[in-house]
Amino acid sequence: MTQYFHLDESGKIPELSKLIKDLHLAETFEFKFAKTTNHQKKAFFEVIPAVPFRLRAVFVTKKMLSQSFREMDSQTFLIHWITKLTLRASELDIADDVLIVDGATQDLRHALRVEFSRCCKLNGRVRPYKKIVGGDSSREDGLQLADMTVGALARYLQGNHMDYYEAFTDKVVDLWNAP
Repeated sequence: MTQYFHLDESGKIPELSKLIKDLHLAETFEFKFAKTTNHQKKAFFEVIPAVPFRLRAVFVTKKMLSQSFREMDSQTFLIHWITKLTLRASELDIADDVLIVDGATQDLRHALRVEFSRCCKLNGRVRPYKKIVGGDSSREDGLQLADMTVGALARYLQGNHMDYYEAFTDKVVDLWNAP
């Protein structure tokens, strides 16, 4: 998933900082879809329409993939789908952005850069992202926003609930249900 949003001078998404205060949560509180209460989710998804972001996501049904995909190690699998999702976008849409990957090791970031370079050379494109960095969701509001929206998207795509998804459907620029 890719997202684009604005941070305040402290590196936080202002609407999320205010929400944490309004809910009387610790400043270190981390929004994670699987761990937040229904009350916290409801409040979160009431606030995010005001957050300026665009979202691109790919959902992969592993059992529908060929055997070669199912045999890939997790890093190769992740790199493949990040690369494919990114290259679905216009070069102008993602030029000079920073890609933040939750928990990405130096090895993963390097392998991702190499794969972007290879695919872009094959397709005559400029390699996207001026930087690829690792992040920690406990300190990165953008990664928490990603976790929460992905959780809501998963519920929506599995046919369970559309309630949270409705809060940001207008921000979704690419929702790819693969393969």
